[in-house]
Amino acid sequence: MPEPRTYGRRRRQLPATTKPEQAPAAPARREAISGRVVSTGAGGPTQMAGWDAMDKTASASGADIYFKVTEHVSVFKIPGDGPFDVYNSHWIDEIEDGSKSIRCWATPECPLCQIGDKAKRFSACFDVISLEDPDSPVLKVWEAGIKVARQLKDIATDEKRGPLNRDDLYFTVKKETKKKSVEYTLERVKERDLYEEYDVEPLTEDALAAFVAEAHEFGDKVKEELDEEAMQEIVDLLMAA
Repeated sequence: MPEPRTYGRRRRQLPATTKPEQAPAAPARREAISGRVVSTGAGGPTQMAGWDAMDKTASASGADIYFKVTEHVSVFKIPGDGPFDVYNSHWIDEIEDGSKSIRCWATPECPLCQIGDKAKRFSACFDVISLEDPDSPVLKVWEAGIKVARQLKDIATDEKRGPLNRDDLYFTVKKETKKKSVEYTLERVKERDLYEEYDVEPLTEDALAAFVAEAHEFGDKVKEELDEEAMQEIVDLLMAA
């Protein structure tokens, strides 16, 4: 049972959005690590020790399931053929405790839309296999913005470049901050060039199959909608401000 969150100055209790349980795992030789447990033919679990164990366990926990793009080039592979979840969200500055991002109902009945609060943030959620540590690839969720999502769509729907989950296709991405804007550079990488250009070995067939088995299905939600009562609490908060 998740702990309740409080929103705004009124400190009313609102239910936290539910997320799937995350369970760290530590096989002796890991070819696939995800927020959910991925088993490989590594000969069974063993006890990991020391700081290395702490770092690897933390990276496989639910607190670190999101793919973060930085100024440094990140190499990754997409196990699915498109986003499993797409949504818009409202940003509520008046919320003091808990997430300020609220998933829009995407219907005329959305209470926040009805009072004129526009859902401004777009998210397309992709499973990605992060190769930041080539020896310990990790399945993560990338909440991509509209520009990157459109780039990925162009690749996915191109007969020569797509689909996204082509066996021989990997990607790199990095971001650059210019004044107040952030720009992302997304590039395709052929499997044959992966080691020469980025010193990264391609995933084995078994590791890739394990990640594919653990990937989200279309329709799974990263962020659940708040129910009517919880949304009304936020409406009341905004109207009283």
